[in-house]
Amino acid sequence: MQKFNNRLALGLFIACNTILLAGCSLKPVATSPTQMYVLNPTIPTITAKPIKAALLVEIPKSTQAFDTMQMAYVNKPYQLTYFSYNQWADTPAQMLHPLLIQALQNTGHFHAVIATANSTQYDVTLNTRLLQLQQVFLHHPSQIQLNLRAQLINNATHHVIATQQFNITEPAPQDTPYGGVIAANKATEKLLQQITQFVLDHTQQITTQ
Repeated sequence: MQKFNNRLALGLFIACNTILLAGCSLKPVATSPTQMYVLNPTIPTITAKPIKAALLVEIPKSTQAFDTMQMAYVNKPYQLTYFSYNQWADTPAQMLHPLLIQALQNTGHFHAVIATANSTQYDVTLNTRLLQLQQVFLHHPSQIQLNLRAQLINNATHHVIATQQFNITEPAPQDTPYGGVIAANKATEKLLQQITQFVLDHTQQITTQ
């Protein structure tokens, strides 16, 4: 009987220790926090002669691969991948919208720059489509490729005034996601300058009744 009690006590001791050890192993798995980044470049100021026209700046559209908060990169030809622990604070197209509006307001060229289509009358519409924003590691240093297509439309006639595609490549200061963010902001600054000049070049002669 004593041997049975000893074996029972030993069995209970082993079982309790097994449970305790299992409990100790059920700790949350440590994960790296996601880093969030923004497009917040210096907005250019290019002034031009005022005209009596209002400009509607539509929210940029985006190709499906880049219509996401995920940060895209390429390290193999034809293969698009996304960083796991680094992402944009919003989709690039959404972050571009207020930047475009501010850059065009800074010109003093238009009677008004409108963010959304509503009852307010506008004379010209700027449509844009983000085609690409990716960090490419096929070169050293890595580089940001930013491609966007812009189109100006005369609202009175619904005719296309001008269309242009902007292709900007900016080297990254370091081959890391944050290096890509720095390069993306520099590329965005150049993009804003080019689009602003594009709009000014094709709206100088527009007037309203």
